[in-house]
Parts: sequence; C-alpha cells; structure tokens
Amino acid sequence: MKYSIKGWVKNSFCDWDAKISSVVFLPGCNMMCPFCQNWQLVKEHRIIEDIDWDMIKSYLADNKDFIDGLVITGGEPFISDFLLEMIKEVKQMSIAVKVDTNGTFPHKLKYLIDNSLIDAVAMDIKNAFEPEIYSRTCGVPVDDRMLGNILSSAKILIGSSIDYEFRTTLVRTLHTLENIKRVAMELNGAKKYVLQQYRKIGVRDFDGGKPFSREEMEKFRDEVSQFFNQCCIRYYDRDT
Repeated sequence: MKYSIKGWVKNSFCDWDAKISSVVFLPGCNMMCPFCQNWQLVKEHRIIEDIDWDMIKSYLADNKDFIDGLVITGGEPFISDFLLEMIKEVKQMSIAVKVDTNGTFPHKLKYLIDNSLIDAVAMDIKNAFEPEIYSRTCGVPVDDRMLGNILSSAKILIGSSIDYEFRTTLVRTLHTLENIKRVAMELNGAKKYVLQQYRKIGVRDFDGGKPFSREEMEKFRDEVSQFFNQCCIRYYDRDT
C-alpha cells in the first residue's frame, strides 16, 4: 500500500512535550477550520509531492536512539486508509507513536488504544459543544452525531491510561470565556488541557482579530484550571 505523506520534520522539540520527535503530515481533513495553518494539506494536498515512506523509515531506524517517537499529524490522520499499517510498521521498530486528531473517529481511536498501537494523543477541541458554535469554528456543518463522536473520543481518552492532551486554539472572533468554561465542564477530570494562542502567520483569507494577550490567556486558564489535573497556555511572544 502506498502511503501519501505530504510533509516531514525530521526533528521537532515542540510537537510532543519533553520528547524529541519526528513528525509526518498526512493529507486531507473532514474539517476546514478558517484559522488552520496547514490549509494546504486540506485544500491543495493533491498538488503536493509525496515524501517517500521508506526514506522516513530508514531515518527513524538509524536515529531511534536519539528520537523518542513519531508524531502523525495533518490534516486529520484518521481519514487516511493507510494509517493503521503505518503505525504498525513504526511500532514494530519499537518507536513510540503520537497521533494528532480532531476526535471525529472514536472507534478507530479506541482500536489503536486497545491494541497498544499508540502512546499519546493530542485532540483538538474546537469550541463549545453546540452544533452552531462548532460549525462556525471548524468551517463545516456539524450535527449532533459528529459532536457525539467528538465527545466519545474525549471520554475514551479520559478513561485510558495513555498520555494525552486536549487543546483549543483561542481566536478572538470565535471564542469567549463562557464557551471555554462549557468546554471545561464537559472535559471535567481530564489530565491536561492546553489553551493555544491563535497566530495569523500561514492562515489564508481569515481575520481572527488581534491574538489574545498573555494576560487574557492566563485569565482563561485560571477560570477553568479547576476542571483539569493540568491546565496551561501556549503563548508565542511574536506572530511567527
């Protein structure tokens, strides 16, 4: 089976907390978030040349004493029909795997966890769990069924023993403190919730307003930290 890989970062120090990882980017997504920085992977992935999987595997094998794990991101990795086989190949090399997801494929997520095929997950929570709010934030129509899948994925992670984090990118024109409080109540008891600062760089045809300041983000954090074992912000000193 041919693996369609559209991006690769050999060594990353910021995609898996406290770990050195290699990161692959898979094409396509079932959402079209207007603030997405990887929009080419969603809208123009067919014109992006594939990166040879065997070359990536060879690099991982040669550097497995240095690299702590492989991060699979996108796009939405779970829409790729080769994801399972790719993960199996990596695990056979005794390399840890982390997957980034929007949580819309709970059954696939559960299968990977139940079969010890992944070691960590970062799950994006777009906004408060209401169809109109979620639709506006992720750029596609969201109904109760999709929201149910997202909540199911969240519950699977909360009930699991693997490493995970939930994260929300705070966009001034899309997010309010009240909505984030509602998210926190739904995720009550989770290990970790990260509030990320929206950045304009790389975003196309969208104005999210002025990014929240550190002080504003700290207020969001302080208001919801009681619901989580750990709640933190990812703030960027400049828009890069």
